Amino acid sequence: MNQKESVYSATIAVAQEDNISFSSATEIQKASKDKIVDLVTQSIIGGETEFSVEAHAKHTTVADVRKYVVGLVNNWFRKDTRLNGGTKYVAKNPGSRTGIADPQIKELKKLLDLHPEAATDINAAINARQAEINATKVQVTVNLDLIPASLRGLIVKAAVVEETVQEEMTEEVQG
Repeated sequence: MNQKESVYSATIAVAQEDNISFSSATEIQKASKDKIVDLVTQSIIGGETEFSVEAHAKHTTVADVRKYVVGLVNNWFRKDTRLNGGTKYVAKNPGSRTGIADPQIKELKKLLDLHPEAATDINAAINARQAEINATKVQVTVNLDLIPASLRGLIVKAAVVEETVQEEMTEEVQG
């Protein structure tokens, strides 16, 4: 079973066991949440819940898996509408982790803390750097000869948009 379903099943099982009637997982007390984490951890270790080869390599002990599962449970308590009272999840700061390890962005953020009066210029530089990082992540090459003629216009449109964005970024950096 996938991780989302594992968290949901464990939550329902613990709620029934503890005689909890809830409209959302925020009403689950810490003791019950610990039981949910334990159930999902055992499910992963037992091979009943999906856990990638990479995740197994990264989380080699029961304590490592349990630590992972704590975050997993919290994540699905926020995102699964069956557990969060039917609320659609919306990220507070979408894309805020882009470039988090980038030294240039780190320094720009320090500069922003020192000089809030220059926020407009510094944020523009941060956004430009994030766009630059994102542009290097996805590089797709399409063999135009293998695309049906009726769809080739999509490739041309995408190339024009990419070229325009690159030109705008260059102008911002130079300007």
